[in-house]
Amino acid sequence: MTSASLMLPANLFSIAEQEQVQQLIQKFNNQQLQWLAGYLTGLQHSNQQLLQLINRIPVPQESLASEPLPATDPVTVLFGSKSGNSKKIAKNLHDKLIARGFTAVLQDMNQYQGAKLKEEKWLFVVVSTHGEGDPPPAAEDLHSFVHNRKAPLMKETQYAVLALGDRSYASYCKTGKDFDARFNALQATRLIDCMEADVDYEETADAWTEAVLSRLQDKFGAGAPKPAATNGHAAVVNGTVAKPAVAYTRKNPFKATVLEKIQLNGRGSAKETYHVELSLEGSGLSYQPGDTVGIWVENEPTLVNGLLSYRKWDPHTIIIRKDTPVAVGDFLLKNAELTTVSGSFLNAYLPYISDPADAHALKGILTDKQELSAYVFGKDIWDVLQQFPAQISVEDFCQIVLPLQPRLYSIASSFKAHPDEVHLTVGRVQYQHRTRLHRGVASNFVSDFLEVGSEVPVFIETNESFRLPENGSTHVIMVGPGTGIAPFRAFVEERAEEGSGGKNWLFFGDQHFTTDFLYQTEWQRFIKQGNLQKMNTAFSRDTRQKVYVQHRMQQHSSELYRWLEEGAHFYVCGDAKRMAKDVKQSLINIVQQEGGKDEAAAAEYVKQLVKTGRYQEDTY
Repeated sequence: MTSASLMLPANLFSIAEQEQVQQLIQKFNNQQLQWLAGYLTGLQHSNQQLLQLINRIPVPQESLASEPLPATDPVTVLFGSKSGNSKKIAKNLHDKLIARGFTAVLQDMNQYQGAKLKEEKWLFVVVSTHGEGDPPPAAEDLHSFVHNRKAPLMKETQYAVLALGDRSYASYCKTGKDFDARFNALQATRLIDCMEADVDYEETADAWTEAVLSRLQDKFGAGAPKPAATNGHAAVVNGTVAKPAVAYTRKNPFKATVLEKIQLNGRGSAKETYHVELSLEGSGLSYQPGDTVGIWVENEPTLVNGLLSYRKWDPHTIIIRKDTPVAVGDFLLKNAELTTVSGSFLNAYLPYISDPADAHALKGILTDKQELSAYVFGKDIWDVLQQFPAQISVEDFCQIVLPLQPRLYSIASSFKAHPDEVHLTVGRVQYQHRTRLHRGVASNFVSDFLEVGSEVPVFIETNESFRLPENGSTHVIMVGPGTGIAPFRAFVEERAEEGSGGKNWLFFGDQHFTTDFLYQTEWQRFIKQGNLQKMNTAFSRDTRQKVYVQHRMQQHSSELYRWLEEGAHFYVCGDAKRMAKDVKQSLINIVQQEGGKDEAAAAEYVKQLVKTGRYQEDTY
């Protein structure tokens, strides 16, 4: 339950109920009472009656002696997240602070009032960076506020920042570094230096958390509480030492067996889209609608061999990576990011460029965020080597090329409908660029090499920022063209399994009705069964004038706005560069038109949908 979701009325309890509540909370230990009081204090609409009941409970002196608490103001742990990783790390820190006796409040930047910064004594921030240096949607307002001239001085604040990012972007961890620098400029005291965490963030996050706890312990010395002691022994069950369950993660993926692979497009389509079903049996893995599945694959041998031949590098040359000898050919096949170009790689490659004019041109690209985005789009590493020749050894190249990352796909199934299975919707990516055919590393692996019975390493990645409403009676509106339809198959399956009373409205688009209507028979079945109340489609190549999902939204503007006014949640999945922006702008236009608002008020209406979690995106 989030802070925003707990809204307690001013007079919650009758006299009789007050006695019952007091009897209940008297059973809490000191740390639990401390947590509850801190939690309620942090709420914008906290219940003072309940706080008074808690404060009236006498605390035994022997209990105080055994659970010393530091005489300190509440610690605020603030997170700004898109996929949920920042929240996960922040909650871990918050829980450890509580366990050590501190009063800690966990807050989402989306719900945080910037003016409170001047009141903070202890502030710990975990925030991700979205795209090329932008704050995630949840952090946009606070990021803007602290960079405004109205931002208050923070002379009494001690703080630390953990910045999450993706090293494949030039503006790596920029949002976190922005907050760190700005807090310092507002005269806050940096407790520890800002730490930066890549996509494999776990070790860095754990180190940052322990550093924060250690510095707090140092600050309060003997007055600081001590963590509970543990004996370090394994659990014993029925006289037998219980072995911990294997945890399958990004670093330790589960080898899932392919149960089914079906091409969804009809004959004659310009696209290849596959429905893939994987077995999770025996893994202990589960997921919720909105989560993603990561798959680990290798680069195509033809790409690796072509690159080696172009540079005249010997694939048998041995290099040392992470203290382990490996042949160059194997390294490029299994460990190097070759199909996407990043600002980070270009910056590292720049010093090796031979021609001063080429070096100057690349510098110009790197200094302009929009030009950089346009340049890297559709290119791979081989393109860069061809355009900007360099005197670089194979050893140095393998040092600066980024590590190959898993590819993430929106899960297209409900775990309740398909226990021990996970389904994907994968569109093949391939296109001609200059003289070569470029192929997506994972989509082509799935298309060409993955067959029923074969295995693929997978893991589940949670996405708490893309969730169905907790109340099943809430209506939902889903916009998912192309493979963006995947999570909405999971949404509708889940709501059907739960018997949710809320209505479901789906907007889907693709090129042609006859060949590209993904999961058509399933949608028809859901409609017949009453699990999908409305569906509008846009097939852009079937009409003289191209029609997209945002046009269908506009055609149904009156009803769409009425659903929103009745509390519907709005979801978008798919292309971030154009589609998602067009859909959001169309929604603003609809609110302006149907709500009789000016453009600024309509934009603010949609912004509030985002802040309250009623407008959610899963874009890529």
